Amino acid sequence: MLFYSDIDPNFDGYILNYKNFVNDSYIDAVENYIKNQQLEKAGFNHNDGDKDLDAIRNSKIHWMTDERYKDDLMPLYNELTTKIRQVNNRQWKWIIDGWDAFQYSEYDESYKGHYDWHIDYTMKKPDQPLSRKISFSLGISEKDEYEGGELMTKMNTNEHSYKLDKGEIFIFPSWMLHKVTPVTKGKRKVVVGWGIGPVV
Repeated sequence: MLFYSDIDPNFDGYILNYKNFVNDSYIDAVENYIKNQQLEKAGFNHNDGDKDLDAIRNSKIHWMTDERYKDDLMPLYNELTTKIRQVNNRQWKWIIDGWDAFQYSEYDESYKGHYDWHIDYTMKKPDQPLSRKISFSLGISEKDEYEGGELMTKMNTNEHSYKLDKGEIFIFPSWMLHKVTPVTKGKRKVVVGWGIGPVV
């Protein structure tokens, strides 16, 4: 039984959406950084060896942790995490101790880039006392540069679909089911990340 909730009673949902969350100079800085990086095929942690990975997830990614570009990366981390903390402090007030590495992701029409239903939350383990608690997805592409590629969320049987625009962000709890539908035209580019904190 729930004894106490620190969710704002005037807040009627868990999906937070902000247009123009960052400006064009932020997007340009991300793209300039990515030009110097090698993308890799995305993986997926699952225990079913019989499943085709591409049926679950097919995209290219880069973990934004290249130490050679630390002076370029730190302002990107600082600006985005500061703003997301402000959102969290207004709406959820969850304890966030830090951030996982940001992940740049591309979903291209050539391989129908997608990511099936999943959650980002991880259960507490003896050697891992912290878990992802807040997830975000920041649009790098203009929304008219791609078709498909909707971010979908599910609570109970209710599904909602969103199409990210350049500089737009969606912030949601990491325990929420979500997926990215196949991109049928163009390329969808995003930066995703996770605020981590104690599991209670």
